[in-house]
Amino acid sequence: MRAVERTKAFIRETFPAGVFVYRRLREARRALHERVAGAGLVFSDIYRKNLWADPESVSGRGSTLARTEAIRRALPGLLAGVGARSLLDAPCGDFNWMRHVELGGVEYTGADVVPELIARNREAHGGPGRTFIVADVTRDRLPKVDVILCRDCFIHLSFRDINAALANFKRSGSRFLLATTHAGVAENEDIRTGGWRSVNLQSPPFNLPQPRQLLVEDAGLGKCLGLWSLEELEARRAGVASVLGRAWPG
Repeated sequence: MRAVERTKAFIRETFPAGVFVYRRLREARRALHERVAGAGLVFSDIYRKNLWADPESVSGRGSTLARTEAIRRALPGLLAGVGARSLLDAPCGDFNWMRHVELGGVEYTGADVVPELIARNREAHGGPGRTFIVADVTRDRLPKVDVILCRDCFIHLSFRDINAALANFKRSGSRFLLATTHAGVAENEDIRTGGWRSVNLQSPPFNLPQPRQLLVEDAGLGKCLGLWSLEELEARRAGVASVLGRAWPG
């Protein structure tokens, strides 16, 4: 071990610029590995180690019954209001709170990037009208549904992965996106996927328009679920890309 430290010290003293280049290359290699591995590796590790450390839900305190009371009350009415007959819950996590929502005749598909969670959900909660699939929202093909519920997901994704997920949602041909947004955030912060911060989808770099509906989950935190038409988002992004003369990022 001492020999290794002496070698590092020698390199730092003899080739200071080389050390900087080496660090940049190491960071670039790590970032490339994370992109290739995808979110599956990151969130599987969080699940296996229970890094969010909530006693009720391995998906974190945002998935507890106390934190989901408002959305559990409001979701059935919202789905009925848009005539939804199918719902994709992505990510569905451990299905802790959604199993208490009365969906009526709405076909439910829960998707998550962690295979162990999906296996457990299938065994404990699968049945007629309720399906669970392994899927990465940033890259995997998703089923076409009336509403995609993407709650407490973007807060853990990098800008790159959020844009990839939005593009993937549109490619699915689904009608509506119901996603978490924090109205009080004026400037969004980029992070590595697997971290956490609040995200305002109406602020740069996303700039989504005013949602059709806004369900307030926590007024103190400014946390809401916004409902957007995916068809309208696609048309808007295509129009902006046309004006700019280039393809829209993500």
